[in-house]
Amino acid sequence: MHYDDTIEESQHYLRLALTFLGKYSLPTDPLNYCVWYEYSSGRNEDLNAAIDACLGSEAAFSKDAIRSLFDLHIAGSEEKVSKLVREKLKKLFIEVIGAVQTTNQHFSESETNLEAINDTLKPSLSEADIEKIVNQIKSEINKLKSSSTSFKERLKQATSEIDRLKARITRYRKEARLDPLTGIANRRGFEKRLIQTIDDANTNGFTLCAIMADIDHFKRVNDTHGHTVGDNVIRMVAATIKDTIKGKDLAARIGGEEFAILLPDTPIEGATILAEKMRLTFEQLDLKKKNTGERLGKITLSFGVTSYKTGESADSFMNRADQALYQSKKTGRNKVTGL
Repeated sequence: MHYDDTIEESQHYLRLALTFLGKYSLPTDPLNYCVWYEYSSGRNEDLNAAIDACLGSEAAFSKDAIRSLFDLHIAGSEEKVSKLVREKLKKLFIEVIGAVQTTNQHFSESETNLEAINDTLKPSLSEADIEKIVNQIKSEINKLKSSSTSFKERLKQATSEIDRLKARITRYRKEARLDPLTGIANRRGFEKRLIQTIDDANTNGFTLCAIMADIDHFKRVNDTHGHTVGDNVIRMVAATIKDTIKGKDLAARIGGEEFAILLPDTPIEGATILAEKMRLTFEQLDLKKKNTGERLGKITLSFGVTSYKTGESADSFMNRADQALYQSKKTGRNKVTGL
């Protein structure tokens, strides 16, 4: 777990966590607080999906259930993919080295190389580590030449397994950067793209803007209509934002009801026009419950817009967008502010 929330964010997540504890009559012990704080932040997709699946179930949040959620989705969440990849790679090493050892030919150099690669597997593997190791294995396999049909078949199977593993890793990494509720990028996915885009902007000199958006008075929606309706509103907002942007633009849900939009090759004037277009779109919506036709009331959003300054940090850039959003909310909501 990495907590770098601002004081305001921490206070917000704390209030939400305590609301959930009260709603489900849960004791305010450290374990419950930790789980519901994490849930309120929206940063842990697996945890949120697991809790959302349990909502409405009696005894879903017993002491044992909370402990299980913590152990599975918080204590070990950062290690799961890496552990899975290591185990699969070790299995592949065993298969390939075994194939080498059972042939009548001598491939001592490749066997030694494979064993050396195996020894480099460490508890935490980055994407670059995995890519390097997989390519090393395939390189050693390609060096192995044999007249033995069975040996060639075993190597072919190992190569296919490596390709499947790479595809699986790619899928896991992609899923880890998506918000499960809305299907758009999550905070992790946004931050990764942000760093890449800033590097490109500094290298190539193109303009870069960011928009922060927040659903106004979202707590009222949840309190009045329930979390299911609240989730549907969040999905609707995400879909509308996604449909409004285009090309290399990126929309992300970075908090409970907070969104961020990254706009490469977009001047501040264009970003402001886009934000105002979205604001008007939401203001003019007439939302109703599907099953009853009951009106939800007006759903509006506040926006903060800013432009990247060459050489500044990602934190400085996004903090300015957040400050612009704060000004919109502070001065009446349902408006666009640029800084």
